[in-house]
Amino acid sequence: MRAFAYGKLPAPRLTPALLGLVKTGAVYSLGVDFQEGMLTPGAAMKSYSIAPHLRHSDPSAISPGTAAAEVIRMSIHVGTHIDALCHIAEKRNAEGDVDPDGEPRLYAGAGETVAARDHVTSAGQTHLSIEQMPPILMRGLLLDVAGYKDVATLPPAYAIGADDIRGTLEKQGSRILADTAALVRTGSHQLLLAGDPVYRDAQTGLNLEAAQFLVAKGMTLVGADNMAVEAMPPMDHSVHRFLLVNNGITHVENLNLDELAADRCYEFLLIIAPLKLTGATGSWVNPLAIA
Repeated sequence: MRAFAYGKLPAPRLTPALLGLVKTGAVYSLGVDFQEGMLTPGAAMKSYSIAPHLRHSDPSAISPGTAAAEVIRMSIHVGTHIDALCHIAEKRNAEGDVDPDGEPRLYAGAGETVAARDHVTSAGQTHLSIEQMPPILMRGLLLDVAGYKDVATLPPAYAIGADDIRGTLEKQGSRILADTAALVRTGSHQLLLAGDPVYRDAQTGLNLEAAQFLVAKGMTLVGADNMAVEAMPPMDHSVHRFLLVNNGITHVENLNLDELAADRCYEFLLIIAPLKLTGATGSWVNPLAIA
């Protein structure tokens, strides 16, 4: 079997422990529907757009059969997707300290970083780009923070702290173990469906303290039903930098966790297969939770 090393992700292996998470065989799709003009993180990101490229009415080389196909255009970081470790860099000075005037550095393992400028070409990223990420099979844990707070959706820009995570774990009777994927539900998926710009401009999500707490407990993959996992504003991406650059822990963003929450399905086998998009900073995915 090929040996993988991609940040803190465990090597993909379907172990008896993972199989033991499957109790009923219920399968949940955690991806959102891609829609024309759906909300994106900002003007720099192009929204989902689809156009017919080949129609059944067009002349066909497979006559008497016909074929249809389309062209889809959008940025990688739109809809449900997973971040590659090259997606976010942190500016540091020559002493290795965070410095707004420093050089962007990327995660390189064991507390090491590399200069981002040395690992990009006209064909994309060359350091830990998405085609290097292995398939993901690991224990998933839903953290239904909105459910813990007994609200449909957490308030705009609400920063989820460590106490919120502790309270959610206690209410659910859940534990974070080694190599756990923590999927945080804020209720924001309904804002995405409605096209509400609050989903983009005032994101409820983790603060740095909560991210540090989750890592200390054993989390090695994080996801959420918002655009950035972390609360925004501020726009300093402190959680992204802490997780991706400092710890090699990547994100799954724009999840749909409502069905899991409705069924109180808190623990499951999580399966994610990133696309092999050479040089890309992420991949669209449709994660599956099997309970």
